[in-house]
Amino acid sequence: MATSSARDAAVEVASALHDRRSLRVLGAEGALRGLLLAQAEGPVVFVAPDDATARTVAADTAFFLGRETEAGAVTPDDPILVVPEIDVSPYADLSPDPRVIGARLAALHRLGAHRIEDEITPPKVVITSVRALTRRTMPPGVFAGLCRAFSVGDELPREEAAQALLAAGYLRTEVVEDPGTFAVRGGVMDVFVPLLRFPVRLEWFGDEIERMRLFDPDSQRSLRAIESCAVHPVREAIATTREPLRSRVLALADAINVPTSKSRQVLENLQQGLDFFGIEALTPVFHDGMVPLWEHLPADAHWLVEDPAALVHLAERLEEETRQEHAKAMESLRLVAPPEGFVVEATELRARLDACPVVMTRADLYDPERSDERPVLRVEADANLPLRAALETARSRKGGEILRPLVEHIRRLGRDEEGELRQPWSVILAAPNLTHAERLTSLLRGYGLRLDPPRRAGEAALPLRGPDDGPTRVRVIAGELSAGFSSPGDRLLVLSEADLFGTITRRARPRRRRTGLGSLAQLTVGDYVVHVVHGVGRYAGLIKLALGGVPGDYVQVEYAGSDKLYLPVHRLGEIERYVSAEAKPPRLDKMGGSTFETKKNKVKAEVRQMAEELLQIYAQREALDGHAHPPPDETYAAFESTFPFEETPDQQEAIDAVQADLGRPQPMDRLVCGDVGFGKTEVALRAACRVALGGKQVAVLAPTTVLVQQHFHTFRDRMESFGLVVEHLNRFVSPAERTRIVAGIREGTVDVVVGTHRLLSRDVRFRDLGLLVIDEEQRFGVAQKERFKKLKTKVDVLALSATPIPRTLHMSLLGIREISLIMTPPVDRLAVRTLLTRQSDTVIEEGIRKELARGGQVFYVVPKIMGIEEHAVRIRSLVPEARVKVAHGKMPAELLENTMVEFVEHQADVLVCTTIIESGLDIPRANTMFIARADAFGLSQLYQLRGRIGRSKLRAFCYLMVNALERLSPEAKRRLEALQKYAELGSGFHVASEDLEIRGAGEILGGRQSGQIQAIGFDAYSRILAEAVAELRGQPIVHDTDPEIVFDVPAFLPDTYVEDTGQRLDLYRRLSAARDIDEVDAVMEEIRDRFGDLPMEATHLGFVMACKTYGRALHAQALELRGDRFTIRLGPDTPLSPKVAAELHRKTRGRLSLAGPDRIALRLPESTGRRREPQLRACQEALAELASLARAA
Repeated sequence: MATSSARDAAVEVASALHDRRSLRVLGAEGALRGLLLAQAEGPVVFVAPDDATARTVAADTAFFLGRETEAGAVTPDDPILVVPEIDVSPYADLSPDPRVIGARLAALHRLGAHRIEDEITPPKVVITSVRALTRRTMPPGVFAGLCRAFSVGDELPREEAAQALLAAGYLRTEVVEDPGTFAVRGGVMDVFVPLLRFPVRLEWFGDEIERMRLFDPDSQRSLRAIESCAVHPVREAIATTREPLRSRVLALADAINVPTSKSRQVLENLQQGLDFFGIEALTPVFHDGMVPLWEHLPADAHWLVEDPAALVHLAERLEEETRQEHAKAMESLRLVAPPEGFVVEATELRARLDACPVVMTRADLYDPERSDERPVLRVEADANLPLRAALETARSRKGGEILRPLVEHIRRLGRDEEGELRQPWSVILAAPNLTHAERLTSLLRGYGLRLDPPRRAGEAALPLRGPDDGPTRVRVIAGELSAGFSSPGDRLLVLSEADLFGTITRRARPRRRRTGLGSLAQLTVGDYVVHVVHGVGRYAGLIKLALGGVPGDYVQVEYAGSDKLYLPVHRLGEIERYVSAEAKPPRLDKMGGSTFETKKNKVKAEVRQMAEELLQIYAQREALDGHAHPPPDETYAAFESTFPFEETPDQQEAIDAVQADLGRPQPMDRLVCGDVGFGKTEVALRAACRVALGGKQVAVLAPTTVLVQQHFHTFRDRMESFGLVVEHLNRFVSPAERTRIVAGIREGTVDVVVGTHRLLSRDVRFRDLGLLVIDEEQRFGVAQKERFKKLKTKVDVLALSATPIPRTLHMSLLGIREISLIMTPPVDRLAVRTLLTRQSDTVIEEGIRKELARGGQVFYVVPKIMGIEEHAVRIRSLVPEARVKVAHGKMPAELLENTMVEFVEHQADVLVCTTIIESGLDIPRANTMFIARADAFGLSQLYQLRGRIGRSKLRAFCYLMVNALERLSPEAKRRLEALQKYAELGSGFHVASEDLEIRGAGEILGGRQSGQIQAIGFDAYSRILAEAVAELRGQPIVHDTDPEIVFDVPAFLPDTYVEDTGQRLDLYRRLSAARDIDEVDAVMEEIRDRFGDLPMEATHLGFVMACKTYGRALHAQALELRGDRFTIRLGPDTPLSPKVAAELHRKTRGRLSLAGPDRIALRLPESTGRRREPQLRACQEALAELASLARAA
């Protein structure tokens, strides 16, 4: 048996692969697999036991190749390709996640593209799992036939391109935001190919593709021009057979004796192009044969296989599971294809793996007696276990130098017994991103260690061997690495952040979503709106009117007494969507009446009183003496590094604000608002850690026993390894334990205690309380809130609210209430896999068993209390071993609380419940949810419910169960598709989130203010609040008034140009709200970019809106264009003096003149035809000149 260092082993493995020599490698585990793959000459294929391992190996390989990887992404030029597995059985009565199918087919395109286009190079490393490898797919030739390329200059009618995309499985939508969708607008088509990081915008001139560019799916703005793009299919159920699909379906039905009624239903659905549950079970029928994945892999690829016998065993298990699932489907008389059409037999995989010359074996599994004739190479490397143990011990010492063991270990490397450096080493420390890399570098420099500046992976070659002379080099590299190793033969030490701090940190790439409170894009006929003068009305549509013979778009609003308001689009800023926390509809106001003005005046008085109280409290607190906590130390920095995600921008802002508050001598009183799962608890954890490490105690108050249990586990799990003692007090703690904990609080041996209002009892006395964290303060009673007020004058207080509030409210309260908003979702946690399925016992049983097999828990949510016990009985019969509990709001409070605590403590496996679990709960072990009759829930309910799962590193599954997909109402289907489409936490959630935010505003401001919001709508309330705060702080209040505009030109967005009414409304709103010419130009450029060249009416609209912004700056009351005469009527507070106007009259040689004390007139050149751009440009230029003169004066 030969032995070798890690680097030399990588060279030897690469040589054996190239020469196709037999070799068995022992001890190449963990990140060493990534090193071997990175050093090998491509293309090389690695087969992992599962998807998670495949992604870990891909990240490690990327680190040693010096590349950045993005989880789940398939890109055209990445040297590493992960082929994902479809984790849903072909016989499951549900639709698999379309993003997974899209990513898999994107990978197939990436594998085959180089055969079509010479300049495309195949990936160097292909990594896949047993399940992905053994799942059959369409043959390479068939797949290539479904792919096509779009290039600039192609003669291709736009409708033909759209048909090609539909045939490839793309979904036609109004706006392209997600992979696998496309949209057509006039001569413009947007398409999001899963292979690409950004979607593509194509513009036609006639039948020729004139321009192509990538665009940002969030802003919808173009990024850069491209010459061509490849389009691949996004689903496999696409007919490619020579004989008609109908004949093949009927032949299958005859072969397996399926009733005619079932085959007829399937054929009808196929004929109508409908999706239906079970279509995936027919995929082989759509093609003339399905092939193993390896048929798509490069023919000259070298295979590097780890423990082939274990992989074959996994394949045998998968094969058996598929056969059992097929048998169940046959028992149910379902029309399904046989299992051999879906999975490769294990014997076939064994033959394939046996042919691989180079295999890897875990050292502890190697048995020379049973091994084959392959030469054996043992890698001399270890996993740094003694160093990791020493680091763990150092972390557990409160306030210790936690990286001291690492520094001492590095200083001993290569030295003899006298301490002389004989052989310098290369030390590589991997941090998941540049922020963490800089933090780690700063920590180590504090020990006097010399380090190179931190770099990103790929900025410089990794030194995989110690230098020949000079000192030991220590480098911190920003890149993901699962775990490190030590290779004495190479004088190489590699450590990951997980080795140093005991956790794995994963990157997050927060993705912006265009959300906006009150956005008119989602406005539908019948919705309530609020007009700034007339009050609450009902939106009746966007209609076209020709007033004075000039066509234009008008928003129709209905008021009490059947009165109607027709609002021109340039005044769209005068209305907002009516949003309120109350479910009941508001009362319509009388158009032109005094009721709305009366309501506003009443609200103003109430708001002013509240603002005065808040301002007084703020001023009093600023005058108090508090305690400035010592600055964060090394242990705190290490604690930060144990956060298993990268901080989102909002979260980091909240953390920084709280840390700044803790450093000030005045007591902190800050509120952190954010949706569940957005990272509020981490803000509290860091504050608690800093305070506790500084020698003071922390109390964490929660309104319910369930939340206490939850917070106790979270705080203890994060803090115990840093030597901090965390306890909890609630009614489940035994009397003896309670006595011990209370004594510990009094004596100061307890650093952090979590509890209900029991913590406020007189017998609980803190030795030195420094921070009070209050979760969901609005849910406590009046007596407790009064106690909080007294505490706020003595200790730092951090309140958390799981109900988000609107950013506009946050801005209005600036300066009188310290609030931090966390609005950015932590996207790169594994997104919840959302599956639409028929209500099926098979799906329920399999889903529950799958979750229980990985030690997890399941929520089963029903829409009504009636019948809830029957659901529980059915689940107990389907999965007898599952411990099933029931929870709903009509249960006695104590019984409900006991049930929830049992579930939190994992004394139950399945919780059958109503929407009672919507808010506050965070159970990382619960990662599967079934929602029965999902079509009966609102989008906001579904969104909140789904937020209960997906809180750990495991993939979470949310099953939306309905009776039949084809029988759903269009609205219900849209709702469910929206939830399935926006699987990421917090994304794509527009109108429903507004309801949550307004509810949050009401909770934070109190019941009376909630009533005021209900009376006049949120936006009007927000404006009044902002004005009241500004007035109390002595700041000027500016009331912008829009001029009345009467232009005899058609100025609108034609519905043939922007077809979707919601998009037209949103664009009108943004143009109407533009504050200056730059904003108008930006929106007009976006319109041109998204919808193609501007038609005449849209060009006119741009000029009109530009004139409006200048008119507003001049405080003009009206702008009027009739024929060749343009008149500006100025308001009494205009900044334009008569002297300035007279000067302009002289400069323009009388073309612009004073037509009265408050009027300026402009003579225009006569227009020719319908196009009025020259006249409009002259109006805009005259207004710009006047505005410039007014500013100068």
